[in-house]
Amino acid sequence: MTSEEAVEGVDPGRAGEAARTTPAAVRSRGGLAVFQVLRRPEFALFWGGQAISLVGTWMQGFAQGWVVAGLTTSAFALGLLNFANSIPTLVLMPFGGVAADRMERRKILIYTQWIMMALAVLTGALIAAGRLEIWHLYGIALLLGAATAYELPAFQSFYPQLVEREDLSQAISLNQATFHGARIIGPALAAWIIDQWGTASAFYANGMSFLAVILALSFIRPRPADPSAQRGSTGDFMREGVRYIRDRPAVQALLGLTGVTTFFIFPNLAVLTPFYAKHVLHVGSSGLGAMMSVSGAGSLVGAVLLLSVPVRQRVNWIGAAAVVILITMSVLAWSQHLWISVAAIALQSFAIANSLGLGSVMVQEAVPDALRGRVMSLYSLMFTGVMPFAALGVTRLADVIGMRLELQLAGVCYAVASLALAAMLCRHSDDAEPAGPAPGAA
Repeated sequence: MTSEEAVEGVDPGRAGEAARTTPAAVRSRGGLAVFQVLRRPEFALFWGGQAISLVGTWMQGFAQGWVVAGLTTSAFALGLLNFANSIPTLVLMPFGGVAADRMERRKILIYTQWIMMALAVLTGALIAAGRLEIWHLYGIALLLGAATAYELPAFQSFYPQLVEREDLSQAISLNQATFHGARIIGPALAAWIIDQWGTASAFYANGMSFLAVILALSFIRPRPADPSAQRGSTGDFMREGVRYIRDRPAVQALLGLTGVTTFFIFPNLAVLTPFYAKHVLHVGSSGLGAMMSVSGAGSLVGAVLLLSVPVRQRVNWIGAAAVVILITMSVLAWSQHLWISVAAIALQSFAIANSLGLGSVMVQEAVPDALRGRVMSLYSLMFTGVMPFAALGVTRLADVIGMRLELQLAGVCYAVASLALAAMLCRHSDDAEPAGPAPGAA
């Protein structure tokens, strides 16, 4: 990192100058260029390892739900497991962001992959031995959440170092598409593996999938942290990241958009879909499967098409996505037919993936590399920190007023909040302009 870039990382007044000096390529590339980023050898290697690992992660998620259903008949137990996984992340992720800016990110990723692999293999061994109890899963979830608190900021601030600035939006779009693709493949593969070799095998398979990331990272050259990052206390270092966000209303708006989506929409989509299928639409497992499949497919298409959105139209697309999400929530609230609901979920998933994907691109392009770990850790908290509390609140509200009315109310609240934040983003869009060359890029 040059001294000029280091100053930019702490000086809010440099955003406009950075925007004026941004290469035209950042503003003009799009469409199918998402695949061009794979010409960067180190990014292609890292992406391949992550793709394998993400499939394993979704396999374990499916298998874990299956295990919990066999250990207890309490739906609250599954919610408590999610809560146990989220609490360490909520507490530790700001420190994970500091570590990502002060330490070599590649090493953090290697260490956390080994920890996650060990936890997956341990769970599989307990299942195979017939000794797994629900409290084991709670303890493992706490440890997994602590590892995630350091892994996620390191991941989000590491892969931008593997590409040039003009490739960053393509890298983000490809990563999001891979996440949603794994979301479709992983559960189906887990169901087949469990049927063939038992539940423990899905956990073993996930454990082995981490080796793909570790192997990829071993071939990627180290990128040491800037020596200036070692100066000052952890508290001062963390406050520097908070000041960066505080001085940029556009970045605040993007974090807020993620937060309101997580609070009002994701609990319905990710937690309550089985309840909706069974108790609102009165359909069986095949109907639930159709809803979950189209949700993943809609998200995948939305992520792939991120680059089709012109840079100057991003804020307008985010506002339009809010309207689409409101409409689809209303359709879901009053639908009496499975395939109407399936179509609404597909469109809603597309809009969510497109809106949040654009937000992620804008934040990653705007933040200087010196602050990337801290800013992205706080950005991630808008999902990981909000989700467990939102799920508890939304599910309780659905019990009290009924899910149809809850869906409509959540859609209206989301639309009001997100359109206000989109307007704020529009007024301060210069704050979210690309920040200039990414130090350490390939």
